Order: sequence, then C-alpha cells, then structure tokens
Amino acid sequence: MTNFSPIGGLMIGIFGLLIAVYGLDVHEPFSSQVFFLGVVCAASGGIIVWLSNRKQNSISPPKYVVESQRTESKTDPIKYRNIYENSPVLQRTVNTNGIILECNQAYVKNFGYSKEDVLGKSLFDHTAERSIDNMHKTFEIWKKSGRVEDIEIWFKRKDGTVFPGLISANNIYDDKGKLIGSNTAIRDMSEIYKAHSVLGDHERQRIQLEELKKMDATKEEFYMMVAKECQIPIAPIKKYAKTLSDNSLGSLTEKQSEAVNEIYDNAAKLEQLMRDIIDVQKLNSNTMEFKKEKFNVDSLMNEVVGSCMFMMGDKKIEFVNLTSTKKSITSDKTRLNDVFYNLIQNAVDFVPTTGGKIEITAKEEGDSILFSVKDNGIGILEKRKDTVFKKFYQVDISFKRKYGGSGFGLVICKGIIENLGGKIWFESKEGEGTVFYFSIPK
Repeated sequence: MTNFSPIGGLMIGIFGLLIAVYGLDVHEPFSSQVFFLGVVCAASGGIIVWLSNRKQNSISPPKYVVESQRTESKTDPIKYRNIYENSPVLQRTVNTNGIILECNQAYVKNFGYSKEDVLGKSLFDHTAERSIDNMHKTFEIWKKSGRVEDIEIWFKRKDGTVFPGLISANNIYDDKGKLIGSNTAIRDMSEIYKAHSVLGDHERQRIQLEELKKMDATKEEFYMMVAKECQIPIAPIKKYAKTLSDNSLGSLTEKQSEAVNEIYDNAAKLEQLMRDIIDVQKLNSNTMEFKKEKFNVDSLMNEVVGSCMFMMGDKKIEFVNLTSTKKSITSDKTRLNDVFYNLIQNAVDFVPTTGGKIEITAKEEGDSILFSVKDNGIGILEKRKDTVFKKFYQVDISFKRKYGGSGFGLVICKGIIENLGGKIWFESKEGEGTVFYFSIPK
C-alpha cells in the first residue's frame, strides 16, 4: 500500500464514498453489505493518502555539493608555454640538483648555446668564476626558504664573456607536495652596469678636470709671480746700463760700449717678455682690465708713430702712417696701443735689413674702424698660417734665434681685440710681406 501515490489513495477514497452512499438505500438488495464495502474503501483511500504524505515529509531534501573543478581548455598549455618561451627575461627550470630541465629562447640567445647544449647541464656551468660561491649559497637558500629575489650573480657565456644579472626563483612541487625544482628568471644587467660605468667615468673625468683646473690656476699664479719678480731686478739693470752708456761714470771703450748696449737691449727684451707673460695669463683668466673712452682715431695713430718710431733705427725702416679718417671711437686706447706695438714689433723683426717698410692705416668701414699694419717682410709660410694666433707659434729654435720674439705677441693682440668686440685676421704671401687687419666697433 505504501507504494501508491496520494492521488491513487484519493481516488479509492472517493470511490468508497460513492459505494457507501449507494448502500444507504435500504430498499436495495445487499444495501448493508454495499455500505460496509464503501466505508472500507473510503477508509483505505484515506489511509493511503495519509501514508503517502508521511513518507514525503520524512524524506530529507537532496543535498547539492558544488565542487570547484578546474576547467582547463586545450589551448591553456600552449598559451603558458608561449609566455615562457617568448619572454624577454631569461628563463630556466632546474631540479633540486641544479640540473637545467628547460630554458627559453632569450636564455639560449644570451648565453650563446643551442638548447640541446643547455638542457641536462648544471646551472653552475653557466656561472662566472667570481660568483660560484655566491651561487652555491643562493641555491641552498632557495632549497630552504623556497624563494630567492634579486640576487646579483655574474654569468658566463659560451664565448667566455661574463655579464651581471639579477636572479629570482620560486618552487615547483609535484602532486604530493614534494619539492622537485624551481623556475628561475634572470635579468641581464649589462646595460645598467655600462651606464653606471659611463657615469663613473664621467665623474672621474670631472674630478680630473677640476684637478687640472686647479693645477692650471696654480701654474698661472706661478707664472704671474715669476714674471713680476723678474721685473724687479730688470729696472736697475736697465738703469745702470743706461748710465754706463751715457759715459756718466767715465768713457768706455768701443767693446765696453757694445757690451753695455747688449746688456740694456737684452734687459729690455726680458722686461717685454715678462709683460707678455703677465698679459697672456690675464687674458686666460679673464682678469685683464679694459677701460673704454672716446677718442679720435688720428690721435691714436699719431701716438703709435711716436711710441714705435725708435724701433725703426737699426734697420732704417721706412715707417708710414696712411690714416685717412679723423672720426672718433669709443674703446680702450691703451690696449689698442699695445696691439699696434706688438704688430709693429713683429713686422720689424721680419722686414729686410735694407729697404724695409712698414705702413699703418685706419679707415671707416661701416660701423667699425678698420686698422692695418703692413710690411714688406718675408711673409708667413703656408704651413704656419694655421698656428699664427696660437701660443708659442714662433718657438721653433732656429726660427726664434734668427728672428727673435717670444711667440706671445699675436696671442695678446687677438685676446685684446676680441675682448673689445672686434676681430683680427691677416693676408700674407711668402717673400712679399704680410698685412694684419683688425676691426673695432665705433
């Protein structure tokens, strides 16, 4: 009975009630028996319904357990393999004995091996000698702690070259949780080290440059000190030589007179050399003073003739002032005199012993005054033209002995003119003479 459903029981009960109602009619034959049968059927149907409901209530509802299941597509292994293989970072997989089980293309390319040469080899085969001990320590740390991060190791390529790298590793376990190896990422630090090296070189160069500047400053101070100290004894030498040559202390023989004059002339040359050294050092250190004032150009040229005429005596040089302007100019008159002095002295040294001629001129040219010093001397050799305005350009022993000069004069001229906002240049033809030009803004 317990196998009937509640609906079946309900139908039997209804059917029993109908039979019972029919049995209520006493005029029908067997009415009492029919009534009894209907009651039994209705009771049976009710029992079936009751039992069915009880069974349903006693049965607990089904339990649904949601299990997390990994759904891995067929493409996942390929995707992860590509990430490993194509990573720009050097990747290798090693077991607990340090044997390389796998590596990517970046690793193979950097180390210069084929993959067949790498797999099955010890990771220590790819470690530079200087980092072997450090790599052993790092390997033991990894096995104990399960992780290493950014450890600096020097590695060795197939060709023997080495490079610095940072390694980071994590563990690989089997299904039972047993450690079986690690994945290691290596970042090549060569470019960073190279950059640090360049910065280090620049820093060393900066320090060396500062030291050289200090040495140069010390050298300049020394030159200035020596030059000034040398000027002190020159003055009395010139003074007493002049006194002797004037016969103030008695007459001199011809030979004695020549000796005294030579003393005076050489003392004067030494004095000029000391002045030149001081001027060069002042120009180099930007300490030369310039005092600009307004003056007439023709007055400057007349002063130049007056201060330089004495140079013409020994060679009987023709000295001509061809200035054609009386315009005024605002500049440093004293420094311009120095420029003319050096240029004219230079010309005197190179004109012939007879028939020498030096011409000086000044004329307007736009917003400037163009000055020039022309001679009919030996001219400047083609191979010397590029060095004319450099220090010591005349300091070729044979050249210096023949023509004299310290080699500072033209350097001083260039420095003065450029500080006054002008420029200087020359034209020269070997054997025909030289013309030095310089322009100064009005």
